[in-house]
Amino acid sequence: MQNAFNSTTDTRPSIFGRTVTSVFPKFFSFKHQPPGNIRTCMIPPIVFWEILRNLPKLLKLRFYLKKKRAEHSADDICVAFYSDNLDEVNGIANNLRHVISFMRGHGYKAALVGNAFNTRERGVVENGYVILLPRIFSMEQLGYANSELAIPHIAPALRLLKRYPVDLIEVETPSPGAWAVALCAKVAGIKVISHYRTDVPTYTKTLVKAKWMHRYVLMLMQIFYGFTRPVISPCKDYMNILNKDIKVPFKDIEIIRRGIPLDNYSPDFRGKGTWERFSDSKNKVRFVYVGRISKEKNLPLLKNLWLEFRKSHDDAELMFVGDGWYLEELKKDFAGAPEVHFAGVQGGEILAGLYADADFLLFPSTTDTFGNVVVEALASGTPAIVSDKGGPQDIVFGKDCGYILPSDDATAWMNQLDECIQLRRNESSYLPMRENAYKRSKDFTLEKAAAAQWEFYKKVYHEYYFGK
Repeated sequence: MQNAFNSTTDTRPSIFGRTVTSVFPKFFSFKHQPPGNIRTCMIPPIVFWEILRNLPKLLKLRFYLKKKRAEHSADDICVAFYSDNLDEVNGIANNLRHVISFMRGHGYKAALVGNAFNTRERGVVENGYVILLPRIFSMEQLGYANSELAIPHIAPALRLLKRYPVDLIEVETPSPGAWAVALCAKVAGIKVISHYRTDVPTYTKTLVKAKWMHRYVLMLMQIFYGFTRPVISPCKDYMNILNKDIKVPFKDIEIIRRGIPLDNYSPDFRGKGTWERFSDSKNKVRFVYVGRISKEKNLPLLKNLWLEFRKSHDDAELMFVGDGWYLEELKKDFAGAPEVHFAGVQGGEILAGLYADADFLLFPSTTDTFGNVVVEALASGTPAIVSDKGGPQDIVFGKDCGYILPSDDATAWMNQLDECIQLRRNESSYLPMRENAYKRSKDFTLEKAAAAQWEFYKKVYHEYYFGK
């Protein structure tokens, strides 16, 4: 692998905190494809062809890894995490980068692998540990601009596995690349497990009109999670969905709470002037939404809610922090609402300051399996208002640090915004809620999450390779 040079140029704007440190040689790839229901049928043949043409190498690797595994301690395991969309800006990519960086810095042997986005000519390594493999095929996701379905080249992955053997692979989404990686791992004798990080059936129903695609995706998920067990779920809500809809037995589901780097966020960032960079309003109650600007985050509800709410309130403002395919439509709908601001994608102290300066986080999403931004807001001392579907409700429930509302009840959300205006004016009631938010965030440290994950990995490793 070569050092970084000009060929690593990405046509996208640079992403905060990500630096290319080396690049792969150039590999052939098919031209990036636009979205299309029928076009997705190209994916399975390409996946199986890529596996078949590397089958001799996979079988060689199987015997090599078995030999290497016998040479090291049974407690000295190495885990690789694979996610297709590491080269994008999303909660999964951000969380994985934080978690694996922490693990590597604290003695855990962990590797992080994904695909290079179609805007790159080559595969790259970022920050010395995030391996973005060269792709052989990519297409835009159905109904989802700026995100893609991709298949990596298997040959460079096999060379890396020989150089850096792993004992366990965790795949993060049931994507084409994850299918390729999981099937290759099966042939190579590596145990594969999965982590339920994306509510794919709900995404599909929200973004794709064709009903046959809904059934097709669900069938594929049932097969995928059938051979990548056990499955990690971040909360009880999705444990029940995995069991009921995807047919994973409860005995094969493990609930493990996630963690985020809390040191990046603090109530101490409040009042440092960050909010004022994007708004010149004075003495208004501040609501913020942070995350991807797209419909599956239930943003149409938030848009309609605010357009109605502003008719009777000139004492509140709303900030959107993030980017996505729904952004331009939102800007157009809020063109006559000067109290609505768009900060774009932010990171570092600016993001931390916006969280802390906000009075409440509005997060109506029904498709998040966890809710990184909810924990980040709480760590900044900002109470969160979330829906009653998905993972965020587990973060807020019973801790007096926010509110859980019916996901489709606009009246309940309207009434809650009214209550928030009153609450913010009452310091003796509002400040304890900020303190509770900060305290609750401490349940989601990287230390706790990493320790729980690693104990589970060791258990799976021993049961698979040694039957105990």
